[in-house]
Amino acid sequence: MNRIIHYSTLTILSILILSNIQQLYGQKIKGKGSDTMLPLMEELVKIYKTGTTKSVDIIGGGSSLGFRGLTNYDIEFALSSRKVEETEKLKIETKYDQLLENIIAYDALSIITHPSNKVTKLTIAQLKKVFKGEVTNWKQLGGEDVQIVVISRDKNSGSYGFMESIILNDEAMTKTCIVSRSNAGVVQRVGLERGAIGYCGIAYVEEIVKPLAICDRNNEYIYPSFKNALQKIYPLSRPLYLYYRKSDKLKVDYLINFALSDKGQQIIAHKGYIPVF
Repeated sequence: MNRIIHYSTLTILSILILSNIQQLYGQKIKGKGSDTMLPLMEELVKIYKTGTTKSVDIIGGGSSLGFRGLTNYDIEFALSSRKVEETEKLKIETKYDQLLENIIAYDALSIITHPSNKVTKLTIAQLKKVFKGEVTNWKQLGGEDVQIVVISRDKNSGSYGFMESIILNDEAMTKTCIVSRSNAGVVQRVGLERGAIGYCGIAYVEEIVKPLAICDRNNEYIYPSFKNALQKIYPLSRPLYLYYRKSDKLKVDYLINFALSDKGQQIIAHKGYIPVF
C-alpha cells in the first residue's frame, strides 16, 4: 500500500514538473522598446515562431519605454538602441535579480536631408551647431540660402539619447526642432521639407531623403552605407541591445540564441541592419 502511494506521489510530482516546464517554455513573452529595432525584431520573431508553439509579442515606442516596461514587470525583454542608463538599471535590478544585456546587431545612425540639398557632408562639430540651433541656414554650411528645419525623435527614443550623448555632448537640442515619434515619421517629414535635417536608423533610409557623409577622427568623410557600417568605420555606428532580467533568462534565451544564430544574423542583414559577426 505504501509503495503504491509512493509511486502515485512520484507520478503526480512528475506531472507537475512537466506541466511547469511546458508552461515555462510555451508561454507568451513580451518585448517593448526601440522603434529603430522594431522591423528587425518583427522579422526575427516572424521566422522564429514558424513551426513552434512559442508566442512573442513586440511593440516599439522608444528605448526608454522598454526599460520602463522592465521596471513595471510588464515585459520580459526590452529593445534598446542605446546602453541602459545607471538610473534605469537601479530601478530594474533587485537584491536577488540582475539585468542582462545582449548585442544582437549594429546600426548606422544616418543623418538625412532633403534630396535637393547641395550639402553632402558635415563634421560632428557642424552637426552639433545645427542640432543646438547655433547654425540656422544652409548657406552657413556651403549650401543654398534656405532655413534649416531640425527634425528630431522624442525623448523616449534611443536615437534621441544617442544624438544627445554623442553629437550634443549632453547639451540641449534646439527648442525649435520638430519632434516625430518614429523613424518613419522623421524620414517622411525630411523628405517633404526642403530645408530639413533629421536622423534615423540605416534600415529606414529611403530614396525620398539623402544621407550625409560624416567626418571621422581621421578627417575622412564616411557615408552611412551597409559596407561602411559592417566594417565599423562609419562614425555614428552603434550597437542594438536586448535587455532582460536574469530570472527571465530561460524564457528569453531561445529568442536571443536564434537572433545570434547564422540564420538570425542573415535575417538581420537582409533587413538592412549590421550583423554582429
